[in-house]
Order: sequence, then C-alpha cells, then structure tokens
Amino acid sequence: MSSRTKLRSLLVGGVLLLSSTAGSASAPSVSLGGVELRVFDRQKGSIVTVEEASDPYGMNVDALLLVKVQGKYEGDKPLKLKLVVSAPKEESEAGERRAWKVTQTRELHVLAEGGVTVVPFLMPYECSSTVKVVATLSGPGINGSKKLDTAFPCAE
Repeated sequence: MSSRTKLRSLLVGGVLLLSSTAGSASAPSVSLGGVELRVFDRQKGSIVTVEEASDPYGMNVDALLLVKVQGKYEGDKPLKLKLVVSAPKEESEAGERRAWKVTQTRELHVLAEGGVTVVPFLMPYECSSTVKVVATLSGPGINGSKKLDTAFPCAE
C-alpha cells in the first residue's frame, strides 16, 4: 500500500469520526418542561401554594418560580436559564400599582441524572392581577422558551 493510499484512508476515517461526534454533540436532548408558581411563606417558614399563604395581602411572602428542565446535558459550556417576570401598571380598589420587571439568570453546569431538573427562582412578591413569566434556556445547540401567564393575587 502506497503512502498516498494510507494517507487517503486515514483522512476518510478521520472525517467519518468527526462527522459522527459532531452529529451527536449538535443535537442535545434538553428542553424546558414548564414553569410553576409557588410562594415562600416567611411566617410558616415553608413553600406553599398561593392560596395557602398565611397573609392574603401578599406580605411576608416571596414569589418562588420553579422551572423544569428536561433531558441530559454533558457539554463543556454551561446552559443559561433566564427568567423574566413582569407586570403592567394597574389600578384597583386598593389603589394604583406600579409596573415592574425582574430578570434573573442561572448557569446550569450539570442536570439531574433522572432527566428532570427543577431550578428555583426567588423574587419579591408584588401584587398584580396580570403577571407574565418567560423562561428561556440557551446553550450549545439549545434554544427554547416557555411562558406562563399568571397573577400574584392579594386581597383588596
């Protein structure tokens, strides 16, 4: 076998190896499963549903948004999970409420072995009848988002 033939077979083998690893690396199986609202009740010292909060006026509670990430990831760079929560200015019987927006970002270096990772985001609870939540997951070969339209209710 000539040196030219050896070089050609080596190159073809290398190209095949690179294409097979590139194909598996470019198609990670990670997605967003959903977003759930809970509250941390400071008086009870526990996580509860909005309806179970000890103060109906939204005091002494923090909003806890749980974002589900599904799948497995073994990349060199961490995934980026961004959460944007906003509410418009509104008026009610209790008075006028200002518009607000909170943005938080988390880096995910590893995901749970079972295939479902729940990532918590804690933020101030500000009463609003219309709250828009957008979670965005990005990383190598990954870009997806989930939305949740909800409310941070308070007694009027």
